[in-house]
Amino acid sequence: MTDPAAPLTIPLLPAAMLVVGFPLLLLLLTELINSGQRHRWRLTPTLRALRNLVMPALAVMLFVTYVWQLPADDIFVRLVQTSFWLCVLYAALSFVNDGVFGAAKQGSWQERVPKLLRDLARAILIAIGAAIIYSQVWKQELSGALTALGLGSIVIGLALQEPLGNVVSGLMLLLERPLNIGDWLIADGTTGKVIEINWRSVHIETLLHEMRIIPNVSLYKESFSNLCRPTLERTETYDMGFSYDHPPNLVKRAMLELLQTTPGVLRQPPPEVHTLNYGDFSITYRLFFTVARYEEVLPVRDAIITRIWYVARRHGLQIPYPIAVQYRYEGSPSPPVPTPTELLERFPRYRHVRQAMLDAAERQKTAGGGGVGATETATEGARVLMFSAGGEMVPFGSTRNGFTLIVEGTAALSARNADGQEVGVASLCPGDFYGEATISAGRPSEVRVVATTDVTVVAFEAGVMAECLQRSSGLATEIGDTIETRRRASAAIRQRKGDQPS
Repeated sequence: MTDPAAPLTIPLLPAAMLVVGFPLLLLLLTELINSGQRHRWRLTPTLRALRNLVMPALAVMLFVTYVWQLPADDIFVRLVQTSFWLCVLYAALSFVNDGVFGAAKQGSWQERVPKLLRDLARAILIAIGAAIIYSQVWKQELSGALTALGLGSIVIGLALQEPLGNVVSGLMLLLERPLNIGDWLIADGTTGKVIEINWRSVHIETLLHEMRIIPNVSLYKESFSNLCRPTLERTETYDMGFSYDHPPNLVKRAMLELLQTTPGVLRQPPPEVHTLNYGDFSITYRLFFTVARYEEVLPVRDAIITRIWYVARRHGLQIPYPIAVQYRYEGSPSPPVPTPTELLERFPRYRHVRQAMLDAAERQKTAGGGGVGATETATEGARVLMFSAGGEMVPFGSTRNGFTLIVEGTAALSARNADGQEVGVASLCPGDFYGEATISAGRPSEVRVVATTDVTVVAFEAGVMAECLQRSSGLATEIGDTIETRRRASAAIRQRKGDQPS
């Protein structure tokens, strides 16, 4: 036994380490942490754990062991040693986590490792470390602890069957990997995006931004659909009915053109239109289209359904009502669709065009046409067309000829530069026109016209417009100057590289 009256001798090396080495190490770690924060080192959290936990615990352990010189079997010394090794274990786990997963790149294997697997590996490492500390610091046999742990596990397992079932189901889902963070699922009647996978459940965010929690055991036992497997692309369908009066091939061509010009619809695989069946009131057609990922399904579907009405009006396709639907309430007649001549009345500078059309109508009446037929004959060379916002009115390479006047809405006219990039040429408003093919019939269009709002236009055939312009040299000159200005602007854009200023 140590004599209480004997003087206390302090070893120089441990004392020097505590007095000099400990502040220097703290200063060094602080500088490294500050530098790591500036340069965004992935091991900065590990350095912080060393400074805030490991170093203080080491200082206390050295103090009680070498300064106080307490015996190794003293309970206080063992508690201090246990605290130190637990801090070392925490820092080691932080080092592994930060070094392996701290800077995981998008798509790398580190980024694809589920959080549940990382939690499981961390729990196993903690259990192994705790067993070593229990054996080496407290000098206890592990067999007795394992026996007690086994008995306790049986009791806990019986009491927590359902939570443990979710844990086991989570591990099975982890092994099979049927879903990942970011996948879209249809599970338990709910469609949503996976935002978290933990020990008990899978959290999904619905389309209405609600969080739905589905237990792991439900996903493991029941069937669910992963909308992001085997590829991110999604093929959707939409059924639409048109009148029996229209030939199916005509309808299919119109719908296929709609799908091909709708932004968001992929060209590969190409969209398709099939004749589905002959119903009570209409022929039903099924539209197939593919989008890049599930998030684009709703906006693209909305664009397609919205544009069907405009395409049907432009092509004269009738969308039939069920017989039970009343078309018009008594006393509230539907407003008539304006004729081309009525729309031209809004623009005085096109009065010669309007007058030529009225004269043609009068000649038809004199010839014996009369009634509704005369009106239809008088407007054979002009039609009222409607386009939805974002709709392509003239695509690149189009060979359609004719003169088109915008009477309502706005559109954008663009051309391609030398790099193939689309560059704006002009913004078209009511009273403006497009259709350079009027003077160069048959040549592919080198410009593109897209509706920026809902647009109503009057489209004239090339021959009809040429005859009308002969009556007004001033209007012909004005239209020719506008066409020449756009032609020069388009030519300048086609010669310009993408990195050159406008």
